[in-house]
Amino acid sequence: MSNRPAANPVGVTTSAAVFSGACVYKGVSVRETAGAVASLRIFDGTTAAGTLLAAISLPANGSFAENLPDGVRATTGIYFSVVAGAVEGSVRVG
Repeated sequence: MSNRPAANPVGVTTSAAVFSGACVYKGVSVRETAGAVASLRIFDGTTAAGTLLAAISLPANGSFAENLPDGVRATTGIYFSVVAGAVEGSVRVG
């Protein structure tokens, strides 16, 4: 049994702050929904001006998932940015 705290999934479809305040980025699960390529970025911050935590490119109809058991500390919050394309999924916050 793991002593790691569980992650809370936060649903995403557009660019938005998914959490405000210190937290842990635990991963993401997303899929492209419009039949075209998509590009995403996840930042430590409440805007896209924060520190880049992840950059993800999805092919048409593609999907991506990552699970970071120990996570990455975010000092300000987590911001999910859809740079191009259409997506749906969740960001995991601990």
